[in-house]
Order: sequence, then C-alpha cells, then structure tokens
Amino acid sequence: MALWIEISLFTFSLISGNVNADAYPQNLIESRRSIRLYSGYATHRPLMAIVSIGDIRPEYHGTGINGLDISQKIASNWKGYPIDWSIRLGFLRHQENGFQPNHNQVNGLIMVHYRTQYNGFPIRLFIGEGLSYSEQIPYVEGRETRRLSDERDSQLMNYINIGFDFNLGDMFQNPSLTPITIGFADYHRSGIYKKIKLFNRTQGGSNFISIFLEYNF
Repeated sequence: MALWIEISLFTFSLISGNVNADAYPQNLIESRRSIRLYSGYATHRPLMAIVSIGDIRPEYHGTGINGLDISQKIASNWKGYPIDWSIRLGFLRHQENGFQPNHNQVNGLIMVHYRTQYNGFPIRLFIGEGLSYSEQIPYVEGRETRRLSDERDSQLMNYINIGFDFNLGDMFQNPSLTPITIGFADYHRSGIYKKIKLFNRTQGGSNFISIFLEYNF
C-alpha cells in the first residue's frame, strides 16, 4: 500500500510542477480533523480509466451512495513536503434503486493529501487505501465479481478513495469559507485480482463517482 501511495504522489508532483506551499491557506494545513458529506453514483468504468482519462459515465442501473467520513490528521508537511497524512473512518448507505434492499457499508483507511496548484489555483490531490465492509454485496459490484470470479463475491474488500478538492474561501474570495472544501472522489472497492484470500479471491469490484463537502477544524 505505501509503495502504491508513494508512486501516486510522485506522479502528482510531475503533473503539478513547482509548488508554492505558502499559497494554500494555513488554517487548513493546521486543522487536525474533518467531516465529509458526500453523494455519488455507480459507474461501470474501471479505476484506471477514471483516473487517467476522466471517464465517469454512469452505470445504467442507476444505483448510488450517500455517506459521511470523519478523519484525524496524523502528520503535516511530511518530510518537509506539502503532504498531510490522516486516518479516516466512513459510513455510507447504498441506494440500490429497487434492485435489492438498500444497505450500509463501513470503510477504514489511511489517506494522504498533496497540496499543489492548478493554473495558479490552490488544490489538494488525495489518495487513500484501506478496508471496506458492506452489509450486502452492492448490486452493481456483485454482478461483476460473480461474473469474473466463478460466482464468488465478498462483503469485505480492498478500498481506495482518490480525488481532489479545493476550498470555498479561495473560490469565492471569502476567508470565512476557507475551512470548507468541495471536491470529487472515486470510492472504489475491489478484490485485487483474486490474489487475496481475505477477499474470497474475487476479481472486479465497484466504483462510485461522488461530490463532497468537507469541513476542516
């Protein structure tokens, strides 16, 4: 996991070029906790297509998620870089659009934020990895994992959360809104190509494209 995150951060740094760390609001850097509210829809596109070319077309069954994450920062300006680490716990509700009962899911992960700029505008890129447990197999996920895994599926899966955000204070030139960020993220569950016994040796998974608001304090 750590190697995967470090490779991603290196890629982020190549994309973003020179970073002026002072451009990002100091009160956000110093904040220790956050609460995120989000809502999203299922997409049938794979994680790499989402990240590399921004392919976020919705999956035709119309299922989605609504959720809440809480986080605790564990390191700021890691090794002198504009990088912050946090641990995060999430609870979400699957909205299955009548195809099966709605149900709950919990996620736990380690996340890293990388502060940078896009066309001179301060943003944060982030990626996190951990575990996800769902009360039932999400409908769209189950269709794929059972097809690819000899009818196997798993309630416990690997979990990745990746995306970007920016703060409303910069967006509206209003310092009172600086603690609030708005962003986009992919909420991804997978069995890691049948390699992990803990995930019932499943292949495939699910992706949910979400918009969120996060309050940092």
